[in-house]
Amino acid sequence: MEIVILAVVMLLLLLLIKEVIQPLHALISVMFSFLLFSMLFSALLLPFIKQLLETLAFLPYAKAVVVSASLFYIGQWVSMLLIEQNYKVLGNIVNDGVKIVILGYWFKEFLAVLQEVSAILQRLN
Repeated sequence: MEIVILAVVMLLLLLLIKEVIQPLHALISVMFSFLLFSMLFSALLLPFIKQLLETLAFLPYAKAVVVSASLFYIGQWVSMLLIEQNYKVLGNIVNDGVKIVILGYWFKEFLAVLQEVSAILQRLN
């Protein structure tokens, strides 16, 4: 509930800043967005991810899927924020960068499985 109240207060402050100090509105709105997102991430998303990982601990790749989805979601949010501030090229770079990080993470997982399969095949020979 306190996050909703804080979001309303931030909205009111942004409206005030937009009316009084127009040139600083974009800068302050981006700062408020990151502050609100960090609060949402630490208060809601991080505990949810931890609980989800504890619940799905018996699945072999649950952690990788949850980490990938979380990174993708955060990357999409930052990319959208940059695109809305007319930095479309930077937004696309962030989006592609997050996808490369996710592929690198999965490549490490795939490499470990591939080494295990290779060891099993060598034992069979």
